Amino acid sequence: MRRTVFHCVLMQIVAAASGCAGPDFALTAVAPDDDPGGSPARGWPYDSNGDGRADFRILPGPDGRADTLVYGEGDAEEVIRLADIPAEEKRHLVLILDGVGYDLFREFHQAGHLRYLYPPSKVVAPYPTLTDLCLNDALATGRSGGFEAEYYDAEANKLLGGSWAYLRGANMPYNARLDYRADLITDALSYLFPWHEFKVELWSLDQRYNPAAPAEREYLAYFVSLAGLGTRNGAEGHQRALTMLDRYVAEVLWRSRGRVAVTVMSDHGHSYTGAQRVPLEAHLEAKGWRIRKRLDDARDVVYVRFGLETYASFATKRPAALAGDLISAEGVEIASYNEGDHVVVLAPRDQTALVRRVGGRYDYEVVSGDPLELLPALSSLTADEDGTYNADELLAATVDREYPAPLQRLWRAHRGDLAAHTPDVIVSLDNAWYSGAKGFAGAVEVQSTHGGLNRANSVTFIASSLGELPPVLRSRDIPATMARLLDARAWPINRQQSDTAP
Repeated sequence: MRRTVFHCVLMQIVAAASGCAGPDFALTAVAPDDDPGGSPARGWPYDSNGDGRADFRILPGPDGRADTLVYGEGDAEEVIRLADIPAEEKRHLVLILDGVGYDLFREFHQAGHLRYLYPPSKVVAPYPTLTDLCLNDALATGRSGGFEAEYYDAEANKLLGGSWAYLRGANMPYNARLDYRADLITDALSYLFPWHEFKVELWSLDQRYNPAAPAEREYLAYFVSLAGLGTRNGAEGHQRALTMLDRYVAEVLWRSRGRVAVTVMSDHGHSYTGAQRVPLEAHLEAKGWRIRKRLDDARDVVYVRFGLETYASFATKRPAALAGDLISAEGVEIASYNEGDHVVVLAPRDQTALVRRVGGRYDYEVVSGDPLELLPALSSLTADEDGTYNADELLAATVDREYPAPLQRLWRAHRGDLAAHTPDVIVSLDNAWYSGAKGFAGAVEVQSTHGGLNRANSVTFIASSLGELPPVLRSRDIPATMARLLDARAWPINRQQSDTAP
């Protein structure tokens, strides 16, 4: 196993050094000044034969979306209206991007890119905002073993998993849904050579995806390299990748003569803020805690440090005491733990609240302050007679607040809905701080990351050419919403469906 991984890494480093141009695109965008027939009504012009003249155009309809394909020039033009192509003749291509925030994608779309798609919908990811949990929800693959590939098992009283478990995909049941997913070593290499790895992924997809394959089949492709692009290059890295994806979608439309439907989505948001490693070890030791790999004493704590993320998780025999000490650490915004019939939520300056789920509705009992900054939103909603709120109304009222849909997301995080092994204490960090392995942190300068409860980390997107989607969704709403859009029994289609998360 070690030798195989070493050889994979060596080959990737050699490939990165030699460069990769990405897919061999036939289309080249033609600048409007170089397109004699160009005008806003003439849409997006491309040259397909290398003579510098526009011989393929994607024309917009009244709503600004791609509406018509025009092949050739002058009297030789062939016009194809996308709406005239029967839905059953269009193969569905789903592009799943790692970690692109809603606001960034919306601005990209509004600027005139990826206009084959309807405007994006906001998608609120589960908390913590980690890929395994988010894609399990979005692709209906149930729970993972832990929040990440390394986690604490209370019954065994030890840390399980880690890097080798990651490379086996042990915590990634959603991989079974994907038609294209790079070798798992790419996940690590994308942090070292992010742009190269993205081009390799796009080239690999281009070699595998056949728009002319049977139309009833979907094709799901996941781009993990955007994790590294975001972490290393922030918003600029994601914008650069979206620009190439825009070109790829135009290429697929051209090759298929419009016989493709496209959906683009992401798993979670990104902070788009430079960050430094939070020194929680020193803080905990100063408070009298001992960081261990197992729990033997009341002051022992297992601190899981795997990825570089704006959240942290802990195992302890004294969750209330540990959370109380963590909330005073620099960089910690929220600390939470399960206690009896409720989840306790702490914020700095002695703010405390209790979250309960009662018959599918949620209660927010403030003890002091307003740790989730939720009271202004609740003032616009109507509670029932026992003081609880409807989850959908909470989602709509909080999607643009600091902590979107926090009651349901905190409840699911602590009550075993997302993973078989749930931490005792979960911490959400300010965007300027991240938690993670010291060795990994030393190899990467973090310009952006994810994991936390706040809006930047939590709100991502989905957009499709199939039709408009509801303006606000949860990740776990995507399968049923896409099934309705496709008039299918379940989504993803043509795959054995496992039980969804509770």
